[in-house]
Amino acid sequence: MHVLVTEAQFGIADRIIRRLDEIGVRVSTCHDRAGYCRALQPGGRCPLDSSPVDLVVDVRGAGEQLTVREYGVICAVRAMRQVKILPAERGMPVVVPSGLRDLTATMTEDQLVAACRQGLLTQLAARFGWAGRPERILDRVAVPSRPATSSSGRACAMP
Repeated sequence: MHVLVTEAQFGIADRIIRRLDEIGVRVSTCHDRAGYCRALQPGGRCPLDSSPVDLVVDVRGAGEQLTVREYGVICAVRAMRQVKILPAERGMPVVVPSGLRDLTATMTEDQLVAACRQGLLTQLAARFGWAGRPERILDRVAVPSRPATSSSGRACAMP
């Protein structure tokens, strides 16, 4: 499963990215650590163009207006990808920009992690022909340990 993450402010998605990495989700970001759009860098490519993206996640602060760091949401909508909007902090209300209300859905961090875990199991079941009960797959398969960094190059915490 491949999730593309964008964020309203630098660093507010780090915890969510780390949680997705820990369960085995391939995570890409719209911007590098310096804040540059990956598609606009010399020789760069947008993650939406370079490999299949299953879901785009926008981690928002309290403001109603999109920030420059969230423009990846517009790219995702244009690319007809599913977009979920999450609050930066647990319990914080999510404000969906008015132009995106009919094109996106909100969810919590825990709901995202649970949905991605189920998506991973479903993809694994399809790959090995174990349709029907994906939750039982982990009983049959030894899951290899994850590398120390994610596909986005960010360090991840090892369980």
